Amino acid sequence: MKKRWITYVLICLMLTANACGNKATDIENQEAADTLFEQIPLEDDSNTENAQTDDTKIADENDTVISEQTGNENTGQDDASESEEVNTNEQALADDSKNENISDDKDNAENVDASAENSSNNLEQADASAKEELPADEAVEESSEETGEDLAENKTEEQNAGQSEAVNAVATQTPHTGGHIVVIDPGHQSKAMTDKEPNGPGSSTMKMKVTGGTSGRTTGLAEYQMALDVGLKLKAELTNRGYTVIMTRESNDVSLSNVDRAQIANNAGAEAFVRLHGNGSDDSSVNGAMTICQTPSNPYNGAYYSQSRKLSDCVLDAFVAATGCKKQYVWETDTMTGINWANVPSTIIEMGYMTNPTEDTNMASESYQTQMVLGIANGIDNFFAN
Repeated sequence: MKKRWITYVLICLMLTANACGNKATDIENQEAADTLFEQIPLEDDSNTENAQTDDTKIADENDTVISEQTGNENTGQDDASESEEVNTNEQALADDSKNENISDDKDNAENVDASAENSSNNLEQADASAKEELPADEAVEESSEETGEDLAENKTEEQNAGQSEAVNAVATQTPHTGGHIVVIDPGHQSKAMTDKEPNGPGSSTMKMKVTGGTSGRTTGLAEYQMALDVGLKLKAELTNRGYTVIMTRESNDVSLSNVDRAQIANNAGAEAFVRLHGNGSDDSSVNGAMTICQTPSNPYNGAYYSQSRKLSDCVLDAFVAATGCKKQYVWETDTMTGINWANVPSTIIEMGYMTNPTEDTNMASESYQTQMVLGIANGIDNFFAN
């Protein structure tokens, strides 16, 4: 419809140019002329009205054009109306060119400028209305450009919520990998062994055989007792999953050095050696879980680094997922006697800070110990599954 309208306007321009002759030169630019012809009102073939009446009818014609653009009439009616308006406009132009003088033309040109401004405002309003009537998908597409950051934030919140649900699922599921030998070493014991032993095979560095460990600042629970409680629960969980589980100790009244514990894992042919500990710090606000393994350049068992690092990553990630505690990192060090003497994949998990009131209280509770056990067991499953 718009193409036909443009064609009719061009015809009107040609007819007007012939009829008006030199008068058309008084119109300052083509844009004003185009606007004049777009806004020419409907007139009776036999009547010629003054410039003030033209202004009023031009405003009426603007409303007609806008209503035509918003699609209130059907296609056939649009075509007929356009044809009738063009014929009327052509006759009106001819009459105007015969009866109006040069001064009237100048006045009309000024009126055209004002009318053009009004028309522009009306067209902007029509455009705004059209945008309001956009289909839902187009409206969303425009608004998404303005609210992209909000959408991105909402999306991130949804993803985080999905991850939390996945964490809960991981913590409650019970996969059964099984068929592997796992040695669990609950750290420390009721009595420290102050004698010293080599830090590694053939090492001249000597360290205490075993210390008594730390204790909960809030609960008073000894690390060695907490480690044993979790270790026995972990043994039951892994046994239910089909693993062959060997404990380095099942009592607090033992005398086992760190070298002794590593030798138990070596002699058992352990495929995973998991050592359970509680952490401590002078700063009571420090919290979170971490795991420990040797470095790639360990002079005693560097060949086991990649497997030990994998075990450390798997256990830490699953533990954090199951408990919701803060994840610290995997600490690679060659200072741990119990790791340096192990010729199997090994990791120490520091399950939390007993010097932190919240984590101390959590690790002393049965429910949180169950979560810790599920996390470690899931990590061992992941280690063998991958």
